[in-house]
Amino acid sequence: MYNIKISPKLKSDDRSIMNQILKEEAFFLNQKQGDIHSFVLDDDQDQLLNKLYNIHKMTNIDKENYTKHISYCVRNLGQKSIDKLPTIMEKYKTEDERFQIMFIDQLNLIYEASQQAQQPVIQILSYFLLNSILKIKELAGQQLTKIALHLQGDEKGNQLLPIIIKMAHDDLNQDNRIVALQLMGKLSSMFGIQLSESFIAFEVMSLGEDSKQDVRKEAVNQLPLVAKVVGKDFFNKKLFPFYMKRCKEPNTKVKQACVEHFLQIVELSSQNQKIVDLTPQLLQFQNDSNKYVKGVAYRCLARFIAAIEKDKIDPKLIENYLKMADSDIRELLPEQQVMFACAYGFPAVLQTVGVTRWQQLHKLFNHLWKQKNERICKTLAASLHEIAKIIGAERAEIDLFPILETIFVKEPNDNVLMGCVKNLSQFLKIFSDEKKEAFLEIFFFIQKDQKKWRIRESIANQLDEMALIFPADIIFKMIIPIAFKLCTDNVAQVRKIASSKIYSFFEGIKNSSMSEQYKICLIESMIGFQKSSVFYQRQSFIQMCIKIMNLEDDIFEKYLLNPLVELAQDKVQSIKYMLYMAIENHIKNQGRQSKNQQLLDVINLLSNEKAIKSLVKYQPTQEVQLQEPEVQQQQENLNPNKESSSIQETQLEEIDDDEIPLRQVKEEPKILKQLKEEKQEIMKRQEDIQKQQLNEEQDVNIVEQIGQLSLNENEETNQQADQTTECIKDSQSDFIINNNESQELQQFEQLQGQGEQIQKQSDEELINEEQQQGSQSDQKELNTEEDAQQF
Repeated sequence: MYNIKISPKLKSDDRSIMNQILKEEAFFLNQKQGDIHSFVLDDDQDQLLNKLYNIHKMTNIDKENYTKHISYCVRNLGQKSIDKLPTIMEKYKTEDERFQIMFIDQLNLIYEASQQAQQPVIQILSYFLLNSILKIKELAGQQLTKIALHLQGDEKGNQLLPIIIKMAHDDLNQDNRIVALQLMGKLSSMFGIQLSESFIAFEVMSLGEDSKQDVRKEAVNQLPLVAKVVGKDFFNKKLFPFYMKRCKEPNTKVKQACVEHFLQIVELSSQNQKIVDLTPQLLQFQNDSNKYVKGVAYRCLARFIAAIEKDKIDPKLIENYLKMADSDIRELLPEQQVMFACAYGFPAVLQTVGVTRWQQLHKLFNHLWKQKNERICKTLAASLHEIAKIIGAERAEIDLFPILETIFVKEPNDNVLMGCVKNLSQFLKIFSDEKKEAFLEIFFFIQKDQKKWRIRESIANQLDEMALIFPADIIFKMIIPIAFKLCTDNVAQVRKIASSKIYSFFEGIKNSSMSEQYKICLIESMIGFQKSSVFYQRQSFIQMCIKIMNLEDDIFEKYLLNPLVELAQDKVQSIKYMLYMAIENHIKNQGRQSKNQQLLDVINLLSNEKAIKSLVKYQPTQEVQLQEPEVQQQQENLNPNKESSSIQETQLEEIDDDEIPLRQVKEEPKILKQLKEEKQEIMKRQEDIQKQQLNEEQDVNIVEQIGQLSLNENEETNQQADQTTECIKDSQSDFIINNNESQELQQFEQLQGQGEQIQKQSDEELINEEQQQGSQSDQKELNTEEDAQQF
């Protein structure tokens, strides 16, 4: 209650009235958040049972509260409530509609509360199913569907079928027959094939002959659900002829239902039924006088063509498909639904009819594209890779490249661009290496825009695919620099994805004659992240190592194990927690390094730290799990073998670099010395081979720049704090290409070389509304490294 004092001067009646007002008005505010049952805690079982028994006498506020939580009350009372439960339920038959709705919404929970409560619940639901108010009927039907999940075997037929059939045979009430059909459709999968063929299907077909058109329409609506349950022979002999008969009806409502469910019937039909029966029917729908029926029929056309064997397709279907962008066809349905369906099904139709029809379909493609509808253009852009695979590289270069130019240069639209970028690596697969390399300029261009973090996320997702489709020298010169830039992105999700893809480059460069040089430069750049003064870049290093630990060669053990283990001494708790989780999951999944003693020592060390214990300790208890929403529990029951994600990854979040104290590094890491020595030996062994193979200017530059990696040891030792900047800059000298390369790549190298200083200067300019939305999790990150230590 409110802490309000009532004046003693008030009369006793006035005080009583004031108390009642305060009690009613302050009721919800007095409840503790999350404790929805606190209002009954003061009642003993006898008092609670008496209140439920006299619930019709309560004030509206109390009646509402007890009704909303009546299932909890029944559970709390246990056996005491069972005898009086039918009487308590009976009182709701005369209540107002809003209280009946609250009560019905609790019935499935009451049913679960006690086995003895089940029969009274089904009886009261039977009453409400016959209610004169349609909303009450439908809500009762929804509860009956939930209860059916708990019934076993014959119980479904014995307890539920009599109720449904009684409603289906109510000749005086059309709504009862409609709700009965809805229940038949929803419950048919639970009833199974035997009951569906013996009762449900025949009831649906019987009501499909009803005198009321709304009932016949509902029979057609529920037909696909029943058809999926019955046997193939039953469908062919009974339900398919029934559907074809309903398609011939002159009544518009029934015909609309038939065309709306046309594709669902197609999925269940044989090739012969599609060719002999459904093709003429669809053509008839497309000539119908009703605009809606005609429009939906055209909307079905692409998927129907894709479902028929190529040599069996009626030429009239192709003719109609080619007309879908015409003004008289595309305006049949609102919001350009017809043209969108045409664009969505375009690759499937092309695949079915074959490349010989490309000339005709190409005209349709251009017609659709010129509509400048964002939804349609995005769909076409997202399917370019599929179209290119079908028509081949030569035709794709001539017919699809102009579209790409529009998407990326002439009239860029962010949503259309996103649709294309998502599958760009798949698109590039079909072209020659020369064409692929030319296309990389697109990646340089689009990943440069710091405002479009979703685009950068999509590029990061494709890094592993690009590592397999490009030659090793292209991967080294152009793709790896993009990847490392994305690993330092301002958005945590982009950094996380890009870091997790670095492992793929070791596979991409291994067949090159310079694979050893490339590998060492790649490793040096990774270690640069480990030595960074920016803590989320050290997190990125851990992300990089997660999959590299499972590589079959000795890259991890020889070069990355010690740098990874060093992070166990990091002063930022979130770094140590991420390291702990990465190693623990690797061991739990029996990874290649699961028996490595150094990693086992790290786990033992970190598991004893108080901060790590507090983060790892919590696991949901059985009681908490039982309180999860019913829908989630049902999904778990339906998927008992579904494996949960085995790797728990810490979300990388954002803080400003200028708020982080610099990490002091007193001496050069031993691993870098070892790498440099190995590099010198490799360079001596392969010097003659390199001079013969690398005649082109850019390759000569690579050889010259490799020599620059052997910087004076004392000069590197004297660099202040941010070893990431120096290591990345040192290794990026291998990435430098000739002066004719793109300006974007040079800017990238400058960014990698300048490191944290440039990040400080650009942070305020880069943050905008879209980036803030993309980094919602980042905003919750620790504000300083001191805060991070307290994490």
